Amino acid sequence: MASVWGWVIAVFVGVWLLQFLLTKIQMKNYQETLRKLSSRPSGYLGVGIQKQKLGIGAIAILVTDTEGIVVESQVMKGVTVFSRFQAFDQFNGLSITELKDQLEDDSLDIAFKMAIEKVEAQMEKKTNLAF
Repeated sequence: MASVWGWVIAVFVGVWLLQFLLTKIQMKNYQETLRKLSSRPSGYLGVGIQKQKLGIGAIAILVTDTEGIVVESQVMKGVTVFSRFQAFDQFNGLSITELKDQLEDDSLDIAFKMAIEKVEAQMEKKTNLAF
């Protein structure tokens, strides 16, 4: 019986370490994606996260130019640590106002709404600094 508990504990520790490693790999992907998208010479970057207790969560990264026109976005959807960011070109060329009008209430749209709020906050902050 003692050897059974030893195996149970060993398997638990192994699974926990695997989860830790995969989470670390996913965080590295997140940081690399942010670094790549924030390397533009001008414009704004917003990140929106929609977590779900049950179901598929989403992360949206939105990059606009200085006028608030979407130039690039990437999304990560999924429930596992195997999810990765993917280019999402559907909104390229839209202003953030036009984009807000198109968004609904699914998890990806909620993440984009949050990203837009971050971009608008940066735009407002820059406008206030100009005065």
